[in-house]
Amino acid sequence: MTTIRPVSPAMAAAHAGAVRAAALLAPAGTRFGSGAPLGGWAALAGVPDSQETARRERIGLGAVTSVPVLAALLGLPHGLPVPVAALSDRERRALAAAPAGCVDRGPDGIVRQARPPLAPALAVVAATRGWRAGLERAGRFAPFCARAIVLDREPRDLLAACVEADFYGVGLVLARPASLEVLVAPEPHQVRRISARSWWFAEQVHQAIITRDERTEAGAP
Repeated sequence: MTTIRPVSPAMAAAHAGAVRAAALLAPAGTRFGSGAPLGGWAALAGVPDSQETARRERIGLGAVTSVPVLAALLGLPHGLPVPVAALSDRERRALAAAPAGCVDRGPDGIVRQARPPLAPALAVVAATRGWRAGLERAGRFAPFCARAIVLDREPRDLLAACVEADFYGVGLVLARPASLEVLVAPEPHQVRRISARSWWFAEQVHQAIITRDERTEAGAP
């Protein structure tokens, strides 16, 4: 049985500050969620692929989070048939485990239908244990998206915090109860290529958005 630990008021305020910062820093057309895909909570933002998300909603396909499945999908051209005989045993096993809606099977072979549901845009970490620890946690997201950390008070060595954040390309935001101050803007993320791991992260952000939407519909805080 999983024990749900209550979130302290201070932690809840820190998370709320991260969500506010994500809404401020993320590009237009972004949708938001939160989660801990890399082992630490963060506010997550992504720009959806409207056609893919509409397709998934239509057929009831949620997030696809199996890395072996995503790796096998990535090995197939999107929308073009690949003969089953051309696939390795590992690829056949992975595709057999793919959720319905990822591929179509026809007389000419297997056709990949799934693609990343969004482009990850930003991860914002609540630096509740100081800016140095926040920078370390934000570094986990470096391969996937732009990053920022949020502080609830001005650091003692403000210059050092700004210099290090800027050096690593991490945004630094000071969250006050009624305002946000961007001390360092996050460095834009350069997408070099889609890998199974980057697709996996996009699915994690997609899942965070789905979960947030479901909680909102249910009236949960």
